[in-house]
Amino acid sequence: MTGMVLASVIAATTQVSLGTRRTAADDATSARLLLGAESGMAHFLDCTRQGVNFGNATNASTLDATLVNNACTAGGTLKIIPVADATVTMNVARTVPATFSSLGELTAVDITSTATSGTSRSSVTQRFAISRSNLPRINVPGAVTSYPGVDLKGASEIDGADITGTDNSMYASYLGLKRLSNLSVTRGSPVVMDASGTPASKMASLQVGNYVRMPLVNGATGSVVAGSPTGLFRIDAKDLAANTLTLTPTSLAGSLPTPFLPSTTGADLILNALKGVTSTSMTIQNTENFVQGDKVSVALGVPPVSYMATISSPPVASGANVTFNVTWPPLATPNGVALATFDEGQPVRKSTFGVVSAGSYSATNNATLIGGEIDRYSSPVSGNTLVSSPLNDALFMKTFGTTPADLKSMATVMTSSQFSGAVSNVTWVQDPSATKVNLNSTGITGSGIVVIDGDLTINQSKSDPCGFSGVLYVRGNVNIQGNIQMCGAIVVEGTVTENANNQVISVGSSSSEQFAGNGKKITYDPRVLFDVTQGTGKITFATVAGTWRQQ
Repeated sequence: MTGMVLASVIAATTQVSLGTRRTAADDATSARLLLGAESGMAHFLDCTRQGVNFGNATNASTLDATLVNNACTAGGTLKIIPVADATVTMNVARTVPATFSSLGELTAVDITSTATSGTSRSSVTQRFAISRSNLPRINVPGAVTSYPGVDLKGASEIDGADITGTDNSMYASYLGLKRLSNLSVTRGSPVVMDASGTPASKMASLQVGNYVRMPLVNGATGSVVAGSPTGLFRIDAKDLAANTLTLTPTSLAGSLPTPFLPSTTGADLILNALKGVTSTSMTIQNTENFVQGDKVSVALGVPPVSYMATISSPPVASGANVTFNVTWPPLATPNGVALATFDEGQPVRKSTFGVVSAGSYSATNNATLIGGEIDRYSSPVSGNTLVSSPLNDALFMKTFGTTPADLKSMATVMTSSQFSGAVSNVTWVQDPSATKVNLNSTGITGSGIVVIDGDLTINQSKSDPCGFSGVLYVRGNVNIQGNIQMCGAIVVEGTVTENANNQVISVGSSSSEQFAGNGKKITYDPRVLFDVTQGTGKITFATVAGTWRQQ
């Protein structure tokens, strides 16, 4: 009996011991796999800091197959991360929103990292908020900026901006605002506005110190009607979490004894706002590029009178402002009283050259050019510094404020056979085995920045007045025919030789760039140039607190 009890005790003790060992072993495996899954998640976040390309994804499945980065991927999908005695894989579990037509709509992504060893596995999921920075301001002196000469043929047209033409000094209804109270507004007294009617991307692009223009009404219940007076407001603070803007009135319409803001209103963003003016100079907070030879128009005095001046010196940038010397016409120079009575932030109109070239410019009798031209024979700027040489990528970096390698890392890169013609954000088209890109059958549509890494030929028919809106940058020669119509700007490097790092190492002789056919090849539009830099820069990921979970 005693032996049986002893045997039972020994058996039970052995079973408990083995069970404890199995449990300990299972716990150790689970802990090891959990650490493996976490190492994959940490690696993912680390490698995204090197730059991420989303390809043409529209949902979680296609994003999983196109989330391309050399450090994060293998074979075009999220990379398998090796860890000791286990395999770690990652996938895109969810996107926010679930489907999207453009990357600008994508705000978050759930990444699942899974560590596997035999039949054991451990998974963790983490949500990452996605944001995309703004690119530097596009720096172009004309509708067409070309290092080689420019030949305008047939009935084709290149439109810069004429000071007496379309007013491009404001971006109409850029913001949608609501007042938080029905108090009247007073010059110099800040007001807080609800900006929930403004898209998040536009809110993010606003800078403290920008100026906006809004309609004013007479009385708390007044409504906006055609011809309503307006006020100018400086943005002194923004709160993205609360969706509010703090605005300080710098000018209110004198025709209203007690001005009020309407309960709901659109607000125009002033692209070029006057900060100061003297008899010899002007200071402007600008989004456009100003160059020597441009003409500017500004309203001064009470009642306001429009005065036009010519920029007579290379502009000097200081922070968000630019200062330049001006020359007023002899019989239309503002007096001291007019110069002293201007409204801070009031819009300044400017002309923009149609063509700026380091080579020569020529046109047939039927061709049309608006805004005039500067070439190497008539440039008022010594040495024609308006158009940098493509050597050492100087023209590229002057245009975009970044290197070709950096911009390419932010772009969707494809060959001309892969390119459907549709541009979104930044698109880079290249044919590694050829120096020519022929888009006769596809053309260019959409909105954004497209870099053609080689010569470009387009013979395209489009009836849309802005079939493509953005910046077309050609790293070779260009031949544009047909009735294609684009809005924004074109920059051309001409015949170049590049090294393995896509750096221009020599510039060969080239005939003039050809613009032929019918219609407007390009219409300069500062609003387009502003738009294409917003939310098209580097993509960053940030973990969202409270979203980590083990599966």
